[in-house]
Amino acid sequence: MGVRDFEENLNRREEDAVFFSCGDNLKSKGMTYLTNSLFDYRSPENNGVKAEFILDSANHKETYTEIVGMQRFGAFYMDYLYTMENSSSEGSQDFSVLNTEELVPTAQETSMKRLVVGPLDIRLHSSAVHRILKMVTCAMDHEYEPYYKPQQETTEACHGPATPEEISRLEEFIPTRLTSVTLLQLSVTVSMAEFNLLHTLIPVILGYKATPRPVSVPVFQPLHPLPSVQFQVERVNFDHSEPMYGPELVTTVSSLSQPPENLLHHCYAHLYLKVFGFQAGLTCQDRMGSFLPLISIIPSFSTAIYGKLIQLPAFWSKRSSVPTAECIFELPHFTVQATRPQTLLLQAICQSWTHSMVNGSPLPVSESLHNEVFKVPGCPHRSSHQRQIWTVKSPSKWLHISEARRVSIHGN
Repeated sequence: MGVRDFEENLNRREEDAVFFSCGDNLKSKGMTYLTNSLFDYRSPENNGVKAEFILDSANHKETYTEIVGMQRFGAFYMDYLYTMENSSSEGSQDFSVLNTEELVPTAQETSMKRLVVGPLDIRLHSSAVHRILKMVTCAMDHEYEPYYKPQQETTEACHGPATPEEISRLEEFIPTRLTSVTLLQLSVTVSMAEFNLLHTLIPVILGYKATPRPVSVPVFQPLHPLPSVQFQVERVNFDHSEPMYGPELVTTVSSLSQPPENLLHHCYAHLYLKVFGFQAGLTCQDRMGSFLPLISIIPSFSTAIYGKLIQLPAFWSKRSSVPTAECIFELPHFTVQATRPQTLLLQAICQSWTHSMVNGSPLPVSESLHNEVFKVPGCPHRSSHQRQIWTVKSPSKWLHISEARRVSIHGN
């Protein structure tokens, strides 16, 4: 962007350029990713012993747990388990005497993907945000055809009505794909913009053709101390499930006059989002890169969202009783508390990003406001600022939104 924010005369540390860090140091771990591999002298193969491999799905899940994965690896842990089991009670079969149509129904397939990431620290300051968005802008500023175009849905039936045997087989087992993503100890810090040239990047990202015009590049002046808003989350769980063979399943179930609830349930893509220990507050970064203790604005709370979306909506257009989408939002309690100086500082941080100046330089925060918020020792403070608190408490209640845009509160 032309901003010289890491010149030698600024005496900035290399750590100031880091905006993404993840994981723990491997030196603090007894087991690492090399443990029991061919690079480990203690592995069975390197000691003349035949290695044993887990070929049972239940044993795999018990052995490769989230705790074991995060204790062994430094930044993230990914596990992909795909199973195809013979559903016949006779055990082994002679597959040479079965044709393809007879073989497919006897196999029970399951796909499960797990990804665990953490601890995760993201710092969004001016240097990081503009470099990220500049790369996005370069990727979006093109005139060639997109690599992928969504396929249009077709409602043509692939085969005749389902037989009772096919319905019975589907009620017994439906192949599914499960995806689970977990973030541990997530911290996101948004610092006050030291320079802001987003007015030249956002139009390109939004799809508008940017008109070439000279950009006034500001002279970079690092702000110390640097006010910031910090978000901390203990744990985030994201679970997604969908049918493995969605088009075939939807075609079969939608052809039934009264589809069973179990089959109809699997015709949806289900999404679960659970957030534990979310909190937000104000902090400040000094010249050494350290942050002051967090001043709580939103105390810790937990929330959950569940949503489901029907697969291939065109097949269900004539069924008004089948909702195409549904969302449930649960929030046991929520509190916002802030004094007037803290509110003014939050406003200044937000405006440094939303109000892009022509010369790229936002208005600085007054020293008196900074001292009032962070209570700098030796500075007089007025005690007249009362802390405003907004609280929402709804134990055992959740917000329900369905396809017909109905909004209702349910509770015990």
